[in-house]
Amino acid sequence: MNRAKLFKTITIACLFFALSAGNVSGALPEERPGAFAMVIDVPIRILSLGLAMVGTAFFIVALPFALSSGSTGDAWDALVAEPFQFTFTRPLGKFDEWKSPPEQSDSSELITSE
Repeated sequence: MNRAKLFKTITIACLFFALSAGNVSGALPEERPGAFAMVIDVPIRILSLGLAMVGTAFFIVALPFALSSGSTGDAWDALVAEPFQFTFTRPLGKFDEWKSPPEQSDSSELITSE
C-alpha cells in the first residue's frame, strides 16, 4: 500500500513539474550573445568594477556640491548606481539595452483633493 501511495505522489509531482516547465521556457532570453561577446565581457567587467570605484570616489568628492545644488540623486545614479548595475546586473555578453526602461507614472492615478 505504501508503494502505491509513493508511486502516485511521484507521478503527480513529475506531472506538475512537466506542466510547469512550459512557463519557465517563456522566461528564457530570446537572443543569446555570441561566444566572443562573452569572452570580451570578462575584462570589461573588471575594468567597469574599477571605474565604479573611481565613480564612487568622485561621488564622495562631489557630495558637498551635490547637496548644495539638490542634485544628490542624479549624482548618485550617474556616478555610483549605473556603473555598479553595468558591472553586476547586466547579463553576460549583453552590452546594448542593459538598463531597464524608465518607469513612467500615469498622472490619471494621482488622487486630487476636492
